[in-house]
Amino acid sequence: MKDYLVIPTLLVNTTSMTLSFAEIEAKMIDKQELPELAKTYSAWWTKKEHSFSSAWAAYGYRVDKVDLVNQLVCFSKK
Repeated sequence: MKDYLVIPTLLVNTTSMTLSFAEIEAKMIDKQELPELAKTYSAWWTKKEHSFSSAWAAYGYRVDKVDLVNQLVCFSKK
């Protein structure tokens, strides 16, 4: 989960933002990649019971839209 804490840091001081998967991966520790499920399954971003989604939910953000074709995810402040 620690790798996904980069997402709230990218969103700081914003009420909404669209990030590309590449932008997220570029900021992850050791330039790791998102799991393949994140790139092929939109529910990966929105399932509340997963530890990775708690990384941004704990900071008050939610996922509004996932565009798997263009590899974009839209976040907004709750």
